[in-house]
Amino acid sequence: MKNIVPRECVAALLDRECADPKLSASTEAEPDLLNLEILGVGAVRLPVTPSQVRKLRNLGTPARFGRGTETLTDISVRDTWEVPKDTVALRFGDGLPALLDALRAELGLPSSCTLRPELHSMLVYGRGQFFLPHQDSEKHNAMIGTLVVTLPSRHTGGELVIGRGEATAEYRGSASNLVLTAFYADCRHEVRPVKSGHRIALTFNLLLDGASTPPPDPSAATVTELARHLREHFSAPVRRIFSRGPATPPSRLVYLLDHEYTERGLSWARLKGGDATKASLLRAAAETADCRVMLALGEIQETWDAYPTDEEDDWYDGPYDDEDNENDDDDDPDTADDTDCSYQLNDLVESATRLAHWTDPDTGYTEQITLEVDETELCAGTTNSALTPYEQQYEGFMGNYGNTLDRWYRRAALVLFPAAREFANRAESSPAWALTHIDERARTGDLAGAQADAADLAPFWAASISENPQPEALVRALHTAHALDDPTTANLLLSPFRAEQLSASAGTPLACLAEQHDADWIATLLRGWFSSDATRAFEYAHTSCSQELEWYAAVPDLCTALHGGTADGAAQLLTDLAWKRLHSRADGLSALAAPSRRLAALIELGAPLAFLLTAVEAQGPENLTRQITRRLSSSDEDTTVWARSALHAAEALPGHGRGGSAFAALAADYGGQLRERLARPARTEDDWSIAAPADCTCELCEVLSAFLLDPFRRVYEWPLAERSRRHIHARIDKYELPVSHQTRRQGRPYTLVLAKQNTLFHSERTARAQDEADLRWLAVTWPDEVTHP
Repeated sequence: MKNIVPRECVAALLDRECADPKLSASTEAEPDLLNLEILGVGAVRLPVTPSQVRKLRNLGTPARFGRGTETLTDISVRDTWEVPKDTVALRFGDGLPALLDALRAELGLPSSCTLRPELHSMLVYGRGQFFLPHQDSEKHNAMIGTLVVTLPSRHTGGELVIGRGEATAEYRGSASNLVLTAFYADCRHEVRPVKSGHRIALTFNLLLDGASTPPPDPSAATVTELARHLREHFSAPVRRIFSRGPATPPSRLVYLLDHEYTERGLSWARLKGGDATKASLLRAAAETADCRVMLALGEIQETWDAYPTDEEDDWYDGPYDDEDNENDDDDDPDTADDTDCSYQLNDLVESATRLAHWTDPDTGYTEQITLEVDETELCAGTTNSALTPYEQQYEGFMGNYGNTLDRWYRRAALVLFPAAREFANRAESSPAWALTHIDERARTGDLAGAQADAADLAPFWAASISENPQPEALVRALHTAHALDDPTTANLLLSPFRAEQLSASAGTPLACLAEQHDADWIATLLRGWFSSDATRAFEYAHTSCSQELEWYAAVPDLCTALHGGTADGAAQLLTDLAWKRLHSRADGLSALAAPSRRLAALIELGAPLAFLLTAVEAQGPENLTRQITRRLSSSDEDTTVWARSALHAAEALPGHGRGGSAFAALAADYGGQLRERLARPARTEDDWSIAAPADCTCELCEVLSAFLLDPFRRVYEWPLAERSRRHIHARIDKYELPVSHQTRRQGRPYTLVLAKQNTLFHSERTARAQDEADLRWLAVTWPDEVTHP
């Protein structure tokens, strides 16, 4: 018999105590409950008469819907008429509060809260009109659901179908009574096509006044049992998934709630249905077990081994996500079926749960976090497969693995952890919070306590910094390390960061640390930040090429802050390491065979080089200046492109960096390269020679090279088998050679026709004109160096 672990006992107990609440509820009322007038139509009689229906249709416009940040009209998605809201005047009778109270109770909400409707729209559905499955956006901070009031009229079809996952409920209108239907905002719903007559409905945002979560009762027997399971969970050692370390007690328990919430809508006071009851029970159990509990919002990604049940069906990536679009005219529809009936799910390949932010129940303060939850810390009463993903993506067979279906869910969660481990849990989820806490503790005189807190970070700090690459985190860590005044603790806090996270504001606190500790300590720290393996991992995970280079703009300010005193050596080491990084990146571009990509990347390196030269100029290490100018003294195209880009970037720097000796030397060298290139004779009109790539010496490439280097031969007809043709096609495309290559499909083997293009001459004329313009520009900007080299 399977041994049930404590976290599964928690989920089972909550399921036992909280019966599945209804997602929707409906009731009928006499027509005289509602007094309705429409500008241009007058008082609306209930049931609605055919003549008034025609007037309403004439007054209406095609209803729109939200898709992301767009608001669209598409009758293949939503086909109905919307009466302008500003023409609608309504008043409910005294019986409405009692009806709303009954709906509240049926939805599982406590008597401590009340529901309040806010008019959203008036809709008229005629024959054949419908609205595809969609999910309402939360249009108000207090919105918990939607109320649909269907006016009495004679019609068939037009059923309102509400559900989540496989659980659905269907509601029909009445020919004689009002039908009030309430449902939670995260429920997907649709209006099926009207078959005859007209369906007229008023839709309301359903706002919640008061708190939906009942106050905890620590004395309840269920709470006592839950508290016992919590203590067992936090005392029983388990081995984390994929961990090679020893088994240890879990750091937290994460219980996934059933409803979906937006970041704006997540609140302890507005939990939906059974979530509110479960939250109340767990809060009481946490108090009994001396635990803390936070309300969090997370995202779950599952990867399934799957295949389509009907290969011919169109696939749709999931419902439109409109949750943060406050200006939408309605909601987010599906345009196709994306439920399990379209795919056969086999095995769960992988699952990941990440928490994005959480809310403290005592303070109500919401804190941004990043926390990946281990499977041994996770439990839920409702499986993800019973819910509807907000997005899914199917990947067919790729050769190395089979068909997979990725599904994404947003779920709220209750995060519990022992009060004694509160600091470690909060620190792991939010490094910024941890640094602020330690810094405040140190500056208020509790240095020993601050250092003890910092020591508690060791098991997870490096991983947390890697997962939370916040730009301001390094500056905050530098201030905190200085406050702690201990080199070992400072190294613990700072070593996980990377050079790419340096900013100008880091200069002063970094200089203070360099003064506080010895030169070897700061040198070790800087070399660790520039470590190639760690940096490559950081770049791959968090930055694009351009983002990774942006930090070079901070190098001059960093060096200014470090220059002088005992930190002067740190400034020189920083520029030296920065140059080695930049030089290595430039050399690595030689692997890019395509000239357009390689040269574009070199141009991108121009501004970082200009910033670095500015920093070098300010502190004056002549040996590094000589290294840089020597590297840029080559006359090959790659080097001249890099030098040109750096000089143009220098012109835009504050103080116009052209006055420095480093830029002067670079300008003089670049000017000499330009004069040397311009002194070469221009290509004659009958010279069709093209430099041949030299990295392949096969027989095919030797023939290709002979054709390319021949100044008189423009066309070559070459009978070749398919594999050989592919090789030549690839060589020409890879190096972007000005040669067309087409296959004439006659005879055996087919003939590959190579023809040199006129762009050969145009490109060279353009390059020569650019060199002439650059030489004139240099003569104006650096006259002494270029005119008198």
